[in-house]
Amino acid sequence: MSKTIGKCICLAFGKELIAPCDAEVVLAVDGIKDNTPGELNPVYVPGNTVVLKTINNEFLFFAHFKQNSIVVKQGQKVKKGELIGLCGNSGNSSEAHLHFHIQNVEDINKATGAKCYFDEIIVNGKLKNDYSPVKSDKIENK
Repeated sequence: MSKTIGKCICLAFGKELIAPCDAEVVLAVDGIKDNTPGELNPVYVPGNTVVLKTINNEFLFFAHFKQNSIVVKQGQKVKKGELIGLCGNSGNSSEAHLHFHIQNVEDINKATGAKCYFDEIIVNGKLKNDYSPVKSDKIENK
């Protein structure tokens, strides 16, 4: 699903976001309005957010979900591949995209980030193994 606003076609808007592994939902924030592309909302920087805690005590931080699209709740256990919500443009975001990172504690203000690797992932149309995405990569599930 794409959304056209003016001359901007947002290819990521409304795309399904799935759990990359089995985990527990430790934070789910929903209800923040999506921005018009090019406009920012600095009041709650991550916008609609999900944080998952893995069995390795890593915290997976997902931000900028579409308003009212998060389908998981705090305390819920999720399985790898399970839908967690839809890509949006909420928070301090100028266009629809997913912000994803791994951190060592739940609180983003106290956390240290860690590099993440995917067993298999399609990057810019090509299958990659044991890959860590970099800025501007267009990634999708295998």
